[in-house]
Amino acid sequence: MALTNAYSTIDEYRSALQIRDVDDEDRLTVALNAASRQIDKHCGRRFWQDGTVKVRTYHAEDSWTCVVDDISTTTGLIVKTDEANTGAFGTTLTISTNFVVEPLNAAAETPVRPYEQIVIVDTLGGTFPMTSRAGVQVTAKFGWPAVPDDVKLATIVQAQMLYKAGDAALGVLQGGIDGNSFRVGRIHPTVVGLLEDYVRLNQPADRRS
Repeated sequence: MALTNAYSTIDEYRSALQIRDVDDEDRLTVALNAASRQIDKHCGRRFWQDGTVKVRTYHAEDSWTCVVDDISTTTGLIVKTDEANTGAFGTTLTISTNFVVEPLNAAAETPVRPYEQIVIVDTLGGTFPMTSRAGVQVTAKFGWPAVPDDVKLATIVQAQMLYKAGDAALGVLQGGIDGNSFRVGRIHPTVVGLLEDYVRLNQPADRRS
């Protein structure tokens, strides 16, 4: 069994918890994978980066702003619009000339953060179409540039709870890492605190509930 886009390796798990060995590595692999996906759901984003560019389409917020899924890098970024409302994206916009990506200083932050929206800065290149059809096409590597340390630690803490789930009575694990009871399946309070700065509030239009 393999780790799939997990935010911690088994060795990192062992090192963080000062565990020399793990009784059941398959069970731990499942726990690390599950904890990573719980974190994705809690934060409304994922922290692994696409290996190659992917193509996604979006409805813009307005004629100048399009909120997108996290873009990890501007390398390979292509933005097109469907000005004719035909489903064909015939207009290509140029970064820095026609649009910028925001937050503007995302790449200079620690940890490096992704870009969350595209903003028109020169309407001579066109604006974002506002029709019932998705009018913006983005080609990019989506996700985060690298897994933040807080997310890695949150994964280890949550995975530890899930790893012990088989020992839980009535779905309640007694004496968690902080000595308190913990209901299996929930995000541990320590994890919630570690992830506080990573919860995404401005979701793309199609992903809002």
